[in-house]
Amino acid sequence: MPSLKERVSNTETGIAEIKDDVSALRAEQSALDRKLDHVVTDIGDLSAGHIEIRDLLARVVARLEGTAS
Repeated sequence: MPSLKERVSNTETGIAEIKDDVSALRAEQSALDRKLDHVVTDIGDLSAGHIEIRDLLARVVARLEGTAS
């Protein structure tokens, strides 16, 4: 059986590794949050573009219907 000193050392090493893992996970989470913010912005831009195209197409159709009558 390992001595008390070895067990304490192993435990401290394990805790240090866990802290490093938690730090890495936090950094990855922050990166994912930033990417998600970009996705949300892009979706908003696409939605605005869709609305503009829809409105332009509606005006084109209205003009065509006006000239066809």
